[in-house]
Amino acid sequence: MSLRPVSARWFEVIMPRMDSARTAATLARTGLVQLEETLEHAEAVGLDNLAEGIAEYRDYVRAYGTYWERCTLRPSQRWAPPQALLAQALDRIVAWRKVADVVIEQLQSLESEAAELSFWLPVLGCTERNRLDLALLAATGPVLETRLAVLPLDTELELPRLSFGLSVDQPSGRCVLIVGARSEIRALHHEIRLVKGRLLEWPSWLRGDAPETQQRLSERQARIGPEIKRLYRELDTLYERFVLAEALGDLVGLEWFATRIGSLPASGQLAWIRGWSRDPSGRRLTAALEASDTRALVHYPNPPPGLRPPQVLRNPRWVKPFEIFVRGLGTPGHDEVDPSPWVAIVAPLLFGYMFGDVGQGLVLFAAGLWLKRRWPQASLLQAGGLSAMLFGLLFGSVFSLEGLISPVWLHPLEAPLTVLAVPLAVAVVLLTLGQLLNALESTWRGQLWEWWLRDAGLLVLYLGMVWSLLTQRVQPITWIGLIGSLGGRIWLNPSLLGIAGAIGSLLEEGLRLLINTLSFARVGAFALAHAGLSSAIVTLAAGADSGWGFGLAMLLGNLVIISLEALVVSVQTTRLVLFEFFVRFLRAEGRPFHPLHPPPDVIEGESYESKN
Repeated sequence: MSLRPVSARWFEVIMPRMDSARTAATLARTGLVQLEETLEHAEAVGLDNLAEGIAEYRDYVRAYGTYWERCTLRPSQRWAPPQALLAQALDRIVAWRKVADVVIEQLQSLESEAAELSFWLPVLGCTERNRLDLALLAATGPVLETRLAVLPLDTELELPRLSFGLSVDQPSGRCVLIVGARSEIRALHHEIRLVKGRLLEWPSWLRGDAPETQQRLSERQARIGPEIKRLYRELDTLYERFVLAEALGDLVGLEWFATRIGSLPASGQLAWIRGWSRDPSGRRLTAALEASDTRALVHYPNPPPGLRPPQVLRNPRWVKPFEIFVRGLGTPGHDEVDPSPWVAIVAPLLFGYMFGDVGQGLVLFAAGLWLKRRWPQASLLQAGGLSAMLFGLLFGSVFSLEGLISPVWLHPLEAPLTVLAVPLAVAVVLLTLGQLLNALESTWRGQLWEWWLRDAGLLVLYLGMVWSLLTQRVQPITWIGLIGSLGGRIWLNPSLLGIAGAIGSLLEEGLRLLINTLSFARVGAFALAHAGLSSAIVTLAAGADSGWGFGLAMLLGNLVIISLEALVVSVQTTRLVLFEFFVRFLRAEGRPFHPLHPPPDVIEGESYESKN
């Protein structure tokens, strides 16, 4: 753990051109590098040379992506220049599609027919109930015509004057069987297309009365299903036969290379990758390149002049989730304090003080433990839950009940002034810490003397004002701080305008410190509000006529408190940390470190059977 961020280290990797894509992927998978576009070179390897082939690949994805997404992709292990890998992969797709296009055409025809049959079947069942003669519907023409309009649900279709319509709603849409003059039905085409509907023809092979027609439809559906599965299996066989898993895996990686890397400086047969690493020793980066068998050399020269290194926050795992507070304002510079460790202590304590209950804290902790698998920041909820349990013990509250355990400290509603006073004392300590951290940053910047003249007196003045408020009389230290801070500011700018500015800035900063201190009173106010709401819920539950009524009221009441107050208290904690504590020292002038996003190693597909 470091008091300040660590500047990322400049690195350069040199490799043969043919290894550039694999080396870039290896570096990205470490999560340790951020690339930097630097000096232009006469030659380059990357986007310019791959753009045409990548565009062709994207056209193939639009045409065949539906069939490829079912299959697993994995990059090959061939050593070849990016252009050669791209050409070989595209050649495999061309060879595959010459055979697969015939299968896909049959498959699309059968799937389209199966979709149409799924609309016809319930409509024909409705005609049977309405005793319509389907034999007559099938024989309409040449003047009359029978069509099935498939429309979005809740869509009304106004039929021509001399037409007949039968509407059936299905989950997939509204089906309207239309019988009318051919000229009038054709006039509906435009209106149906406007609402994104379809107009289906009566199947030519569909004859007979209602029961016979339905049987024929069912038999046709039964034959189509196995045939569709057979064609998908045939596509899977072709996929393996032409080794598309590796071809598409290479193309996914090359597309990543072209879009994420762009272009690399090159000369002759060599290419370079340059950027920043958050591995200060360089051992992890070197080990990753050696383990991947890439023919690359890495070294760590001084960065080119004019480049500002990104800043890396180096904290232990238990502090990492609290970096989100710091990043809410930006990234600390190399001469600024990283307040994450302080926040990891202060934020849970503020949260727990406002949400002091053993049972409710346990629920929050369990929720954070469950959510952590999908959302790492749920560790904040765990920390808040543990702190709420701690203060629940101090306040003697378990699921809003105050009689189950004795308070280690006090019941909030029995000592409201004490509950309000403690956060104010914490505020004084926290704001004093903020000003001392500002002094430390001034030392790193070589401006400690200016801090002594401008801000040291302000710190003394602030402590003196707090002491004076407690004793109800002005303490001498207050005058010392006032004279010292005002005198130091005038010393820095002894002009008449400087004197006026010194008085104004000192008045503004002193009042802001007092207001920041009073803002922490809301911590005590929320603690009292939580205790009051808990007491109200217990009172309401006690009025129930039965045991189960009491239990239900307590359950619902605690759920309301947990869901509502957890959000409100989280917002208040964030506000106090960001706008009362951080403003004392954090300028967030650093450049954030953005690691290069890696390409996928393997993309797992989903079979036709598992989808259906």
